[in-house]
Amino acid sequence: MFNVAPPSRRTFLVGAGRFAAASALTSVLPFPAAAEAGNRRIAASALKDLAGAVQGGVVLPDDPFFGDYARPNNLRFRTLPTAIARCASEKDVQACVAWVRKHGARFAVRSGGHNYAGFSTTPGLLIDMTPLSTITALPGGDGLVKVGGGALNGMVYQALERLNRTVTHGRCTTVGAAGFLLGGGIGFNMRMFGMGSDLLQSTSIVTADGALHSDIQESGAGSDLFWACCGGAGGNFGINTSFTLRTFPVETVTFFDVAWTADVDEVLYTLLTRLAEAPPEFGSKISVTKPARGSGSQQLTVSILGQLHKCGTTVEAIIGPVLEKASKKTITPDMPYWPAQDLLSEFTYPYFYQEKSSYMKAADITPSSVAAMIGMARLMPGTCMANAFKFFQVGGKVNATPAGATAYVHRGYDWLFSSEVNWWDRKDPKSLVDENLAWQERFYAAVNTATKAVGAFQNFPDPSLKDWSSAYYGGNYARLRQVKTDYDRTDLFTYRQGIKPL
Repeated sequence: MFNVAPPSRRTFLVGAGRFAAASALTSVLPFPAAAEAGNRRIAASALKDLAGAVQGGVVLPDDPFFGDYARPNNLRFRTLPTAIARCASEKDVQACVAWVRKHGARFAVRSGGHNYAGFSTTPGLLIDMTPLSTITALPGGDGLVKVGGGALNGMVYQALERLNRTVTHGRCTTVGAAGFLLGGGIGFNMRMFGMGSDLLQSTSIVTADGALHSDIQESGAGSDLFWACCGGAGGNFGINTSFTLRTFPVETVTFFDVAWTADVDEVLYTLLTRLAEAPPEFGSKISVTKPARGSGSQQLTVSILGQLHKCGTTVEAIIGPVLEKASKKTITPDMPYWPAQDLLSEFTYPYFYQEKSSYMKAADITPSSVAAMIGMARLMPGTCMANAFKFFQVGGKVNATPAGATAYVHRGYDWLFSSEVNWWDRKDPKSLVDENLAWQERFYAAVNTATKAVGAFQNFPDPSLKDWSSAYYGGNYARLRQVKTDYDRTDLFTYRQGIKPL
């Protein structure tokens, strides 16, 4: 067993005695209720009851660490909760579900807090899963690992490194593993192993009736719910308390990081079309970056970052002659797997951003469509931060799974495209931010039209997306609605882009 969760920094509201002192300033706390119940105020006695039922503790706004626990990664959505329940067990999760049902209270569930659209924030009860983060290698020698529903990606990586194994994983260590897996989960290994959700063998989940469904899997009782958890996105069907994943032994990889500042149109077109034929052992992300406004240069840079597992070819042969035009080139063969991931990883501090995504096929990308992208990118107003549009390479094993086999429907594409706008509110005036967001909408629409790109990645939720149900779930949405109806007919687990019951 690997218990890599950080120790709790203090003891919170546990039981009636400590609650009385912590809530001495008020006997009635404001607590917006669920929409169907209207606005209500929840008495302090109700939170006292919750504190007595949640062994992990309940944190109130006067606690010195409240802000740390409440802060999301996307600072656009800084809604403060009324209270934070720190769930340290499945019984704690069940107690929270029973409590919100009893009081009609608004709530959200969070582990890492990286939801792009702020769906893991709430003015009500924030159910914090991070204490439930034990990671266990299961016996039997078949490489199965059970991950707690509150584990962060970085904790999973530490445990897997000790086992000399890996999965399809992301780059950001502070992302919650639950959200990552439930929405699909992309990473440099996905072309070789499949999406993160494709590696799910079972999951445990507390549903709206408070029942714990333990280790549901592809066959047997709860198979429909398991199907929905493989890409149906978090916050729709219940609170997942654990995930059992199939893992793979690690080997050495070739790490590469290459950039171009000249002939960027030609380079980008070449990469987007040529790399679609790369073997599944090749995983990459292409970025086109515009420097921060006022940085002295607005020159666009095309870069590619990734890794190549052992196979019958090399990075140089895959990328081809365009390498000769690179302004920066790092290609390191035979690196131990997990040290290579240190070079591929990123740590994101909380800031302000908006991301839009879609899926495209290499066959639909033309020199003129790439030239149009580059031309529009040069016209982006810019902010005090660097901005980029990116292409995450899919295909390979991702496309080997039929679109209806799991809730993750986006099969048959070569690239997951995304456009990001980043800013800092203390330096970028609202008028400039609005100008950049308007540019992003035009850019996104133009790129989609020019490349026939469709859909959107549910792990990059976009609050401005109009037809989100079709974009995220395509032909799987009807079945997802049926599962939602079967397990949450009253729509207890609800948010603005949440799957709706029939």
